[in-house]
Amino acid sequence: MYSMISYWLKYYRHECGLTQQQVADRLKIERSTYTYYETGKTKPDINTLIKIAKVYNISYTKLLEGIEAELEEAVADIHSGGPTEDEDTLKYRTHATTKYEVELLFLVRNLSPKQRKEVLNLAKQLVAETEASR
Repeated sequence: MYSMISYWLKYYRHECGLTQQQVADRLKIERSTYTYYETGKTKPDINTLIKIAKVYNISYTKLLEGIEAELEEAVADIHSGGPTEDEDTLKYRTHATTKYEVELLFLVRNLSPKQRKEVLNLAKQLVAETEASR
């Protein structure tokens, strides 16, 4: 599936005047792997996005621009057909995703399951402390 990340990968490659092979060589990956990124067959992980951004001499967040709508669609799919929205489910509902949240999501996806649990526990602890101080 073609995505905003795919669009930006192709856009910045053309802006830099590079071929897919040249980008793949700089990333030390197969050209077909990079082609899959540009066509949306696969998505690069955050570490690869950072490397690609360095090749293009841009911030990796530039490659993430516009994906909020894609994430909102994915969240809507998750919520559709689910349980009725009681107070507990409303607490976790996502209406819009900021660039900061997208960056956080990409970082968390690259953690081990154990590290993800630690991040989740820390976030819960910070929320509880914030609510307690109100």
